[in-house]
Amino acid sequence: MAGRQTEEKRKKETNERIPGSIHDDHNESQSSDEHVTYIQKDYDLYLAAKNDSLHDFLTILDQVSAAEHASYADILRRVSPAGNTYIHVAAKHGNQEIVTHIAAMDPSLVLRKNSDGDTPLHLAAKAGQESVVRSLLLIHSQAENLLRAKNERGNTALHEALINGHESIAQYLVREDPVVSCYENDEGKSILYLAAEYGYADCVLLILQLSQESMVEQFKEKSPIHAAIKGKNRDVLEAMLNMNTNLVQLRDAKGRNPLHYAVSLGYLEGVRYLLDKCAPSATQRDNSGSFPIHLASINSSVEIISLLLQDCPCPEELLDGTGRNILHLAAKNGRYNIVRYILSNPALTKLINMQDKDGNPPLHLASKEGHPRIVNVLTWDKRVDVKIVNHEGMTALDFAEYYMKYNSQFRQRLTWAALKAAGTPRSLCRTTTGGQNSKKSSNMENYKDRVNTLLLVSTLVATVTFAAGFTLPGGYNTSDGDLGIAAMLREKGFHIFVFCDTIAMFSSILVAVTLIWAQLGDLTLVLNALTLAVPLLGIALTMMAMAFTAGVFLAVSKLRWLSTAVLVMGITFFTILFVLLLPLCTPLTSTNQILRRISYYSFYLLILATRN
Repeated sequence: MAGRQTEEKRKKETNERIPGSIHDDHNESQSSDEHVTYIQKDYDLYLAAKNDSLHDFLTILDQVSAAEHASYADILRRVSPAGNTYIHVAAKHGNQEIVTHIAAMDPSLVLRKNSDGDTPLHLAAKAGQESVVRSLLLIHSQAENLLRAKNERGNTALHEALINGHESIAQYLVREDPVVSCYENDEGKSILYLAAEYGYADCVLLILQLSQESMVEQFKEKSPIHAAIKGKNRDVLEAMLNMNTNLVQLRDAKGRNPLHYAVSLGYLEGVRYLLDKCAPSATQRDNSGSFPIHLASINSSVEIISLLLQDCPCPEELLDGTGRNILHLAAKNGRYNIVRYILSNPALTKLINMQDKDGNPPLHLASKEGHPRIVNVLTWDKRVDVKIVNHEGMTALDFAEYYMKYNSQFRQRLTWAALKAAGTPRSLCRTTTGGQNSKKSSNMENYKDRVNTLLLVSTLVATVTFAAGFTLPGGYNTSDGDLGIAAMLREKGFHIFVFCDTIAMFSSILVAVTLIWAQLGDLTLVLNALTLAVPLLGIALTMMAMAFTAGVFLAVSKLRWLSTAVLVMGITFFTILFVLLLPLCTPLTSTNQILRRISYYSFYLLILATRN
């Protein structure tokens, strides 16, 4: 090549200018501004390194060296704003010949890191450039150091290969240095963990074959068996346990075994396999004293609970560190399907009224946490004892009332209503204490705005319906014989209008009078007044809507399509109004069985309306 120096001279120059230590990158590198200048000045050289043309690269390198009177080593050690040298660029783009040539000229560049801490090997492994990876390890005399070098995220090149889905490169690197398989990155994830998580069964087998058993079993926080379960990779899970059965005994920082982990993720297939492989793990506790079945209850997995109970003759003995069974945990965490499953299973009857170490049965915990749906299904079951008192002397109703002071959500009030309707008593110590006065005064303030709002609405309804009674649809007759009589007196639609308007007006007046009584300041009187006023106001609003529909229908009855449209709209919106008013008007706290059944569906409508 014209102007090109001999190979001996190039090597001599390179050796003269190679830095003493590869760890002095920051001291030896130029400022950020100078880096930008270099990348602009040497742009053709950069493109040559990127585009896999050794001939072009060496030609331009000669030209730059001659133009700037700079040695090859100086030029090759220049970096981009991201800290990449030319060997980084070539490695990333799979230009094996250029990488090999640069490495031969300046071996220290192979270990040079960019601003992300990546060596050329990291970039080649990330990009899936297997030929470059092999070349770098063959060229460099300290291949072990290169393999074990970590970037800013704590990843080795082997980590990067797995993260970016290059299993063949990962297997090659594992064979080169099996010890790296147990290196953890900044997230605490080892090579074996990543291979298991991403489902690379062949890579997992290779690591297990080449690694020492003690190395594999040292993991705690990031166990590879947990990674396989997390990725729901049955093949990997099988391969690991067939290779090393001791892995099934690995515990994480919380003391949880692989079965705990599979259950917590709802991984049914994995649970089945682990039970077949190591059935005793189902009766192992974690650090909090929980069995795997407790996690299944918390995570709402009926199928897994059913599976775990198949070989459990005494489910009432499976208690966690606080003395709670699976029904306790399901009730506490609002797991409706689990509660229904347990209540429907005769073999689990003993769990229903069991008390934990604080004396709380499942009903107490559901009341405390404000789960009205759970409380409702429990209180409808005759086997549930609503009179149980815990070690603090509190019933479930006491719990609900106590926590209503701190939780103003309507769901807490629904919980209280469900307990009242079931006839749940208050404890004697609470009914006889003198702390009720402050509670009453506090509740009076809470009800004051509600009473005033209802009073305003009832007054408006009374005003509108009163006016409608004297502005009848169709007007009045003006003939002498029927003077002042409604013109549509004989029409059926008019009869509906009159009935509905009259009922609406008198109902709203009754509501207004009832709520005036509620202003006298007695809490019991307020509650009784609201019990009567709310249903009456619902009737008044419904009748007013029906009266309006009947009146408009009469006015347009000569035009069939329009009258039909009015009727359809009226029926549609009346249905919606009925659905919205029904929960507000039904007696949710009544202990009468007939009224309680009537309010059952209203209760569930309110639960749906207040669901998060």
